[in-house]
Amino acid sequence: MKKLSGSSPAFLRCMLLLGLCSLPFYSDAGENGAAQVVSDSGMTVLRSEAVRNWKKGRAADALGKLEVMAEEQPDEAQHRLAIGLCLRQQKRYSEALESYQDAKVLGGPAGLIALLEAEVHGLRNEREQVFASLRRAAQGGRNIIKDVQELPALAPYGSDTGFVQLALELESFELPRLSGRDPFSEPFPLSTPEEPKEIRKAPADEAPEGGISQAEAVSRLRGLSAKVFEALSNGDESGALAAWVKIEKSGIEEAAFSLPRHRKEYRDIQSRLAAQGSRLKPVRLKYHYREAVAGLAGMQASFDSGDYREAEGLSLAVFADTGKLKALSAEYEPVASELRRRTAELVRRTAIRVEFEGKKPSVKGILVGGGRGLAVVDGKPLRPGDSISEFLLLEVASDRVKFEYKGEAIPVYLTGGRDNN
Repeated sequence: MKKLSGSSPAFLRCMLLLGLCSLPFYSDAGENGAAQVVSDSGMTVLRSEAVRNWKKGRAADALGKLEVMAEEQPDEAQHRLAIGLCLRQQKRYSEALESYQDAKVLGGPAGLIALLEAEVHGLRNEREQVFASLRRAAQGGRNIIKDVQELPALAPYGSDTGFVQLALELESFELPRLSGRDPFSEPFPLSTPEEPKEIRKAPADEAPEGGISQAEAVSRLRGLSAKVFEALSNGDESGALAAWVKIEKSGIEEAAFSLPRHRKEYRDIQSRLAAQGSRLKPVRLKYHYREAVAGLAGMQASFDSGDYREAEGLSLAVFADTGKLKALSAEYEPVASELRRRTAELVRRTAIRVEFEGKKPSVKGILVGGGRGLAVVDGKPLRPGDSISEFLLLEVASDRVKFEYKGEAIPVYLTGGRDNN
């Protein structure tokens, strides 16, 4: 899927649609499950016109429609959020921040609002406020490692040691899994007759995409949980594990359901799963152990290839899985603690390498042979054992040199050679 830049038209459109498309078109009609179209068709028209204006680049016109909607429904958080996103596109960041905060007071999505607040603070170079907002965003379910990469105003903070420390600090709680649509990573299909082709049906066992209905989501969860129960009844632990993995990776959470009947069924399913207790425990232990080991291996591979941001992102998942291992079984605590120790060590080394990338010296030439070799570093000839600034030259090879920085041996390749790893 195409990556959305934080300032690209596609990204901005997705952000506005997050506010607009979350507005209800239907209201629950009681226990019989019937639903009816909201009687105020004028609001529906305003909403459609706002989206259309946004898509055509007419942010001012879209803002006008949204302001009318907010006046008619002053307690609707999504109106305020959408207004903030319009102001964001117009680079009216102070006004956008006020709208975000209004949306937060009205019960809007706390994680996303905190992230948008962090963006404004980033534009103002308010470092402490950036990290405070990012902490709230993570606690609200945002993947802040990925979000910081996506938003240009926050990208410089991704290599800040304070950001890595924040990521480590957040290991103490489990990040809630985001359900439904994410404007940073997937299109947000418009739930109106204007764009029905954007809604794609997901295969029955995959995670719900933007166009899946609440009924389909609860039906999928019902089917997967039935497979878990059946496998456990048959003593088929591998089958139970396979179904449990799909439930874990589906991203279906209670917050995805606005209709009471669907929310009630979701709770019933979760209650029946919880009732399995000791029968499900071995399955959960295997799942989280496997995920933690795979995550650590992925971290090491990303570290070795120089993809430090990916390594940092994977660390959060490893900490979450090992935390669950420790909570589920005291017998797994030693292995969970060792996995966490190795993960923390990789995070520490990653932070050093990221810091090194921001200040590494320039290598302009290498001479090998006749001894230990020589390298021209920042315009000065150096041999292994010599230092320049904070860097100790360890080794000179035909295509690279190796420095020691804060105890980490880091290769630097000549221009045209391999990427640093």
